[in-house]
Amino acid sequence: MAGRTKIPHVVVGIDFGMTCTARISRVNSSGVAYSYGPEWPPPITLQHWPGKLINELANKVSTIVSYTPGTAHIKSWGFLSEAEEDFADDRELFKLDLDPSFNAENPQRARVEDARRWFQDYMRCIHDHVADTFSNIFPRWASQRVEFIFSVPTTWKSPSLVIEIKKLLSGAGFGEDGTDHSLDISLTEAEAAAVYASKQRYQKGDVVLVCDAGGGTTDVNILRLDSMPGEAAKLEQLSFVEGQSIGSTQIDIGFHNIVVDRLKRIQGYLQGEPNAIANSMLDKRFENFKCSFGSIAASANPDRYFEVPGLLHGTYNFPELGIEESKMRLTSGELKGLFDVQVEKMFKLIETQLDRLQKKEPATTITYLVMSGGLGSSPYLRDRLKLRYMTDMSTVRPNIRGMQVVLVPEPQLVVVQGLVHNRIQEVQYGQEVFKMRCCRASYGTICRKKWDPKAHPGEEVKTDPFTSQKFAMGQIDWLIRQGDPIKGNSVRKPYHMCFSPTTQAKHWKAQIVMSDLPYEQLPTSLKWGGADQICSVEAELVEREMKVKNRHWYQFGPRYLRADFAINVVIGVADLKFQLLDKEGLKRGENENPVEVEWGPPRNPSAADDGMDKAMYPKAC
Repeated sequence: MAGRTKIPHVVVGIDFGMTCTARISRVNSSGVAYSYGPEWPPPITLQHWPGKLINELANKVSTIVSYTPGTAHIKSWGFLSEAEEDFADDRELFKLDLDPSFNAENPQRARVEDARRWFQDYMRCIHDHVADTFSNIFPRWASQRVEFIFSVPTTWKSPSLVIEIKKLLSGAGFGEDGTDHSLDISLTEAEAAAVYASKQRYQKGDVVLVCDAGGGTTDVNILRLDSMPGEAAKLEQLSFVEGQSIGSTQIDIGFHNIVVDRLKRIQGYLQGEPNAIANSMLDKRFENFKCSFGSIAASANPDRYFEVPGLLHGTYNFPELGIEESKMRLTSGELKGLFDVQVEKMFKLIETQLDRLQKKEPATTITYLVMSGGLGSSPYLRDRLKLRYMTDMSTVRPNIRGMQVVLVPEPQLVVVQGLVHNRIQEVQYGQEVFKMRCCRASYGTICRKKWDPKAHPGEEVKTDPFTSQKFAMGQIDWLIRQGDPIKGNSVRKPYHMCFSPTTQAKHWKAQIVMSDLPYEQLPTSLKWGGADQICSVEAELVEREMKVKNRHWYQFGPRYLRADFAINVVIGVADLKFQLLDKEGLKRGENENPVEVEWGPPRNPSAADDGMDKAMYPKAC
């Protein structure tokens, strides 16, 4: 695959989104946009999709893949699934299930391996359509330098998950059609939305809180603009990006549950199963009711009636269930209740960011709250935001006085177009959009630290055979903490190891841990929990990294070898790369042993320490 050092001919951004319900062409959730050199026009959205007539345009396509019942054979996908009249095994709403940590306690959630199979199958359909379309647009498509770039949900913080997603995308065909085709996960959804927002002619010095509220998740990001309109965008993150499972899908699920609850009480009158009937009632009428809720036009007709397919038309009345002439009434109050659950969660998410900014930069005020995404374009949501943050003085914080709530021009295209905008700027100006990013999680390494009875109560203690000093075992040395600025996209720390001169292989191995806990709650050792072991890194140390200790006759203690080195961690959007540097800070040569990474917790937890001769110490020890 081509490296990022080569200038691409074509850049293709892909936003894998989350559709709410099946067989309705109302929420089109996965999008593709592209640009090409040497002109590099603004991102162009792919608008022609299978299942639509040639004159029907759609900016995004439904995230649904359908299988022949009882098989793994793909029957249809996207708009073709919505038009499917025969019974099929539809799979949707699986985006969040790709993350093993999401809703893990729910026994009814999809298995991770199933969600990943559906994801790869769906993305293979996207790839095949994109490849077919672009091979007709761009001559010699297979020999062009093409970059496929993706985003990931802000809630995904595990580097191993992102690596697995890249494998699935590669298996779906992305980056495999030509020797100069490649794929990369370049931004989180929150960061892509911020890049798009930065193109909307805000002024240098403006501080914006971007809130991208979509189908499955809501992401927030506070940024300071350091560029003028017309210049290459420069953004400085003032807080780490944050996301939660808040979105319009939850409103659909709430409506679905209301319908199922009512229909179960009259199941004997139904021609069908309540769950299936409820799915069919999540149609375009409900989508229009939901999307227009809170608008002036919708206020004139506060209640809506929905045909119940399982009841004979115009025959049945169940006033206690809101059913009249076989139609079910949903009041504006009931829909408001579904919205308010998500709105209150969103307030909490936003205000966590506001409080964090107030603590970090008390004098900084936010100029704009920029809304994007499907839910972000809701009139009701915008009214609630304006009331809370612009009108109600009891909830207006000092750092948002004068803030305006605004909506981006194309709310549902912010992620896919932001991805392409970001890469175009890198190609045209050689400059990244984010001049400074904040780390989204805390990363550390397991080591030994000089024992202090006050600092290490209850910890396992061992005596080093070479120095006779006591050390606390299984300690965590935090390389970087959540919210810390990432300078130069990497962080390094010095360490040392001790070996017997008779040791043949000078082997270095370290366990890397991650935590989402607040800065002040980070654990100091594995014993106290709160940190997950995400990978192990290892390499053979070389002679130039060694120094003989206790080699003079006047020095006490056994002779031993001490290796001084530094771990350099390159922190990507959602992945980590590791380098081993010598004590002078130089990288290893091409012919020296590379650093190997094994993702996941150690296969044998008891092997994490790996023996006294292989213990790693911070340089200060």
